[in-house]
Parts: sequence; structure tokens; C-alpha cells
Amino acid sequence: MTLSAYRRRFAVVLLLCFSNAVVAAIDPARATFDNTRDLIYQIRVMDVSANTRSSTGSGFLIASDGSIATNYHVIASAISSPDKYRIEVLQDDEVMSYIGRIVHVDVVHDLAILSTDIDTDNFIPLATREPAKGDRVYSIGYPYDLGLTVVPGTYNGLIPHSASPRVHFTGSLNPGMSGGPAFNGDDEVIGVNVATSGNQISFLVPVSNLNDLIAEAATSPPDDLNRAIADQLAANSKRMINEMLEGNWETVPLGGAHALNEMTGFLRCWGNSRDEDKATDDRPFWAQRMCQTDHNIFVNRGFNTGKIELQFYWIESDTLNGAQFYNYYERIFSGYRPGNSGREQDLGNWACHENFVDNNAAMNTKGVFCARAYKDFEGIFDILFLQGSMNDKTEAHMIHFTLAGTTRDLAVQFTRRFMEAGTW
Repeated sequence: MTLSAYRRRFAVVLLLCFSNAVVAAIDPARATFDNTRDLIYQIRVMDVSANTRSSTGSGFLIASDGSIATNYHVIASAISSPDKYRIEVLQDDEVMSYIGRIVHVDVVHDLAILSTDIDTDNFIPLATREPAKGDRVYSIGYPYDLGLTVVPGTYNGLIPHSASPRVHFTGSLNPGMSGGPAFNGDDEVIGVNVATSGNQISFLVPVSNLNDLIAEAATSPPDDLNRAIADQLAANSKRMINEMLEGNWETVPLGGAHALNEMTGFLRCWGNSRDEDKATDDRPFWAQRMCQTDHNIFVNRGFNTGKIELQFYWIESDTLNGAQFYNYYERIFSGYRPGNSGREQDLGNWACHENFVDNNAAMNTKGVFCARAYKDFEGIFDILFLQGSMNDKTEAHMIHFTLAGTTRDLAVQFTRRFMEAGTW
């Protein structure tokens, strides 16, 4: 064999090796897609009057009886307005569609189970163990109504300091993929697509939460979904508030007063201040600190809950007169708002009580306690609490908290502890 012929044969061998390596690299994603695509569906919430889609998401078969798993937020409008919306379940070809009926939901972890008349013996198995950090995983869903799509990414474990468990998935989830499955290399579901922050930072609901909901739906499906949601919100609030009550209530300096430190892992604190040498006649020195949970619980469009927020604000001025300082202070005090959002059809009016507070401190303070009831979820409230100093014309301290989606008893327990924390 001539030298040139040998070189040509060697180049062909190298090209074949490279091609085989490329195929091997893409085979897991291709295999997962091919093995599961017939068991993954688009979820459409249809406006009955307009007979057109209002929102879309994804879902997947979890049992041979036609049960489908998806996100709660995908089908939430069909719970809040059942006469206005219906749920349809279909695949790429759109030839055959099915009606989805809500069996059970988990509003805290953003999960839902639907029953359908899909006739199949196949379903997608759920993983019994979580992947290792760095493992390759594959998310599938229907982004932007573009058809079924597979997105490879990396499993990064549970997010630290989160109010509820979420998996950090390094992959590009997009709207419409919510409720779709994320797989390990054995075609087992390790999580459910739920949210994205862009730049390949996405989140999955752990499969363990889905397993819990499936078990509960099999043994005790709710007769009243709103009652079930209210109970879930109350249980979640109790878990978090009890953890805070048992946490570390140490304080840190804030101006001439104090603020609470991070009492639990799921409350992260940040702060900032205005430089004293930049304070002017109309802008006194201030310092603030805020601690809050990392995300809200979606209830329906325009209504979220589950937020816990603590705020501490110190102001002082040696240039404003008493009236000017009080006006500045009053604008800030009256400007506090709850840390979650809601609509008139979801929430009652605020009922507030205020009084002067004896807290065994040098400052006289006024406290304001406000509550608003959830119209569809009996026994659940938003709580807004404010307390501010009253007896100084040059210095003031304000503290605030929001407890969204809690009960009266839990709110009273937390308020009492919060007022005794020694931040004055």
C-alpha cells in the first residue's frame, strides 16, 4: 500500500470514529424521546364560549387507566372558573383529543392529576431515586405550541434555602413545557417541568412530590378541591411558621435599632442604606433589611400566596423639623403592602386593628394588624403587620411582616413572637 493510500484509509477511519462518537453522544436524548413520545401530551385549557385555547402546557401518562400528571398552574383556571373552561388532552397530530378531569391537586408543589379516557397499557415509570449532581437528564414538553421537544440538561440537585423543594435543572425550559416530564438515562421520570429563570436556569418539581400526590389520589381523592387546597395552604403555613418559631431569633444592628437575622434556611435577608454624608434636608439617612421566601405559590392568574416577608426600616435626620420628619415617616409607614398579589374576586377586604403597644422599650410604638380572607378557601388569610415608633422627632424605626396564606391561630402565634423579638 502506498503512503498516500494509507493516509486516505487512516483519515476514513478517523472520520468513522468521530461520527460514531457524535452518534453516541446524542443517542440518549434521541432514545428517550423515541421511547416516551407517545406517552406525553399537550394540555389545553379551552375557553368554552370562544371554543379556543386560553393556555397550554404539557402532561404525561402515569398509569394504564389514562391518568395524566401535569402542573397545577397549567389547569388552575379550570378550578377557579369551571363553567368557563374545559381541559383537553391531545398529541402532536391533534387527530384525537380527550377531556381531562381533575382528580387531585397539590397547590404547594404545583402538581395536578387528571383522569382521561385514553386507552393504553403503557405509561411512564417514575424513578425511585434521584440522580447524582452532574447527571445528564432530558426534559420533554410542548414549548410555544411548536410540537413535542426534547431539551437535554444537567441535574444540579435541590435548590438550597427554598421554601418548597425544587430541582435546579440546567436546561432551556420554555412556556408550554410546564407539566412535562424530565427523565434520567433509563427513561424514568425524575421531575416535572415547572418554571424557568432564563439563561438555562430552570426548575423541576421532584418526583417524590408526585409520588405523594399519586398515593393520596388513590386512597383519598377529595370531594371538594377548594377545601383540599385550603388544607394544603394551612399545612404549608404551619410547617414554615413552626420552623421559624423554633429558629434562631438573634438580632443584628440596624441604625439605632435592630433587625432579625436569618432565622431559618428558607428566609434569606438583604439590606441597603443611604449614606449619612449624602442625606439632605428632604432625604434623611435610612437603613433597611428585608428577609423573604424565594417564591410564591400560584393559585390562579393574578393571585399568588405562600409568601413570608419580614422588613425592618430605620430613619433619622437632624435637619428636618418635627412636622417634616413625621410626614416623611408617615409616607413610608403607610406605603407598606403585602408581599403577595390578589384580585377582588379572590380576596375579601382588609380588616385592620391598631393600637399603641407597650413593648418594654424606650420607644412608644403603634401596631397595626390587618387580615383579609380568601373567598374560595375557608379559614385562609393574608396577614399584614406594621409597628412603628412614635415618640421621637428625629429618629424612627418600623417593622413589617406579611404572612400570605395562613390561619388566624398561626398568625397570632407569630405576631406575638415577632413583637417580643427585641428589635427596638
